[in-house]
Amino acid sequence: MPVTPPSAQPWRRARLLAAALLAVCACQPDAAPPAHTSQDASLHPGAATPSSHVAAPAPRPAPAAAGDSAAQPALKAAGDRAPGAARASSLDGRSPVELAPPPFGQALVRPAPAGSSAAPRLVKIAEQKNKITDEAAWFTANGLSLPTLQVPSAAAGEASGSRPLPAFVPESYRDQPLVKAIDHGDHLALFYGPSFAAERFVAILDAAHRVVAFFDFESFLTPPEIAPNEAEFVRGHVGWAVVKDGVLYVSSGHRTYAASSKGKNAYLSAIDLASGQLLWQSAPLVCNAENFVLRGDHLLCGYGFTAEPDFLYVLERATGKVVSKLSLKSGPSFLIEKDGKLFVRTYDTDYVFEIR
Repeated sequence: MPVTPPSAQPWRRARLLAAALLAVCACQPDAAPPAHTSQDASLHPGAATPSSHVAAPAPRPAPAAAGDSAAQPALKAAGDRAPGAARASSLDGRSPVELAPPPFGQALVRPAPAGSSAAPRLVKIAEQKNKITDEAAWFTANGLSLPTLQVPSAAAGEASGSRPLPAFVPESYRDQPLVKAIDHGDHLALFYGPSFAAERFVAILDAAHRVVAFFDFESFLTPPEIAPNEAEFVRGHVGWAVVKDGVLYVSSGHRTYAASSKGKNAYLSAIDLASGQLLWQSAPLVCNAENFVLRGDHLLCGYGFTAEPDFLYVLERATGKVVSKLSLKSGPSFLIEKDGKLFVRTYDTDYVFEIR
């Protein structure tokens, strides 16, 4: 949520000192494996034997950059690492996996691992106009928060968390600053790019602070079709990400009219964490809210923009297929699950849905 971190120079000096100590430790001889081959049972079940019938093209190393949450916290002591694990104190020596271009349309290569439980049914129990600018009050009044951490690059008005960033988290990748950090309990999702609205690189750290995946989403950010005179507006970004059962679920798209990219915008995608291969991509125009919610065998997300239709969607986690949608009065900004309810903040209306 848009909370600007207070000035805290002593804390920042302590964090920089801790980062320096980690850099000294990196001189020790236990070399780390490449990010895309690191294994962790909670994030990569069965990753050593990927399916042989995946049709998607294999990802390749990228060139250097130019410019259900778990109950237990992921942030252990900096020295609490598995032997030989990749240290997260720096990403500069790593080559992110450059992902193959997605289809920019609904596609299923193979299902993601998931159960077959019934889709949640969303029943509206409250609807109230908001003041548009009272976003922080909405979070406070409902006791809500996003699992985001403070990042040094956040400016006033940008979404930044209320908890400080741990010292072991790299604050940049080459010349790309850390612009978003999400603590999902058993893993961290770190986003790097030139600005808050231009995230390109995503690193996943497990509970022992190991880098278990590092992806370059450049191929996801420019749609294949662009309306005349709209090229400068449709450069996209990666918005939100969460890992479940060895799969990275991620949203991507641009922040302007769907017509600017001829409707090829605002997707959810499922990516095999170990190989970087696309498992599925959703239909377009399903997710441009700040976040989405992973709930059991389904994903809850939302899309809307000015005069365009505004909806909440329920997608199958295994295939990305839309199983239901609900109309909203304006575009959704945040979706937060709490106590069996889904709180939805839109541009000018606040909703509460009971999840049945």
